Amino acid sequence: MLTVLTTWISERIITVTAVTVLTVAAVPTTLVIASHDDHNTIAVIQPADEHSKVVLVSAVKKAGDDVIAKLNSTESSCNTQLTQTVSASKVAAKVQPALATAKSRVHSSVSPIVAAIKADQDRFARLKFVTPQDEDNELEHLKLIEIIALGDGQSAGTITVTCQTVLITITQTIQITIVQTTPAPCPPSEERDDD
Repeated sequence: MLTVLTTWISERIITVTAVTVLTVAAVPTTLVIASHDDHNTIAVIQPADEHSKVVLVSAVKKAGDDVIAKLNSTESSCNTQLTQTVSASKVAAKVQPALATAKSRVHSSVSPIVAAIKADQDRFARLKFVTPQDEDNELEHLKLIEIIALGDGQSAGTITVTCQTVLITITQTIQITIVQTTPAPCPPSEERDDD
């Protein structure tokens, strides 16, 4: 009877030990706790401390600011191209209203993206708890916005396409405004014979 009881107790202690034995691994800004038993592994990521949170928020802010700078640079470059195209035309004065509309159209393509990035930065900065995974997710989201807006080097982004569309429209307008003169009519053949 004692052997059976000892065996039963040792089996129960092993089972309890397997469930309660935890491995603690320190990661720079988090604490990961994982259970190593026969069940699914449990991982708890605790939020970063205040200093680490500042570092994570700063990294996201910088990445967002970098994308905004690229967007503003692209908008400026597009506006320069538009201005040069209009200035080079012989009907620059007549196309000035179209130039203003074109610049407004490019800006209206850029400004919502900039506003969305700033809103994401503000939302991320106000989070009560932040983990490195949150930072990674936010950085991936910013990268996706950048690719959609500016392209990936192999395909154009929406801002580039908008800029090209506006340039094509202005080019067509310039080509349409060609003035042709017609020669004066020749006198009838009878009038030429009298002289």
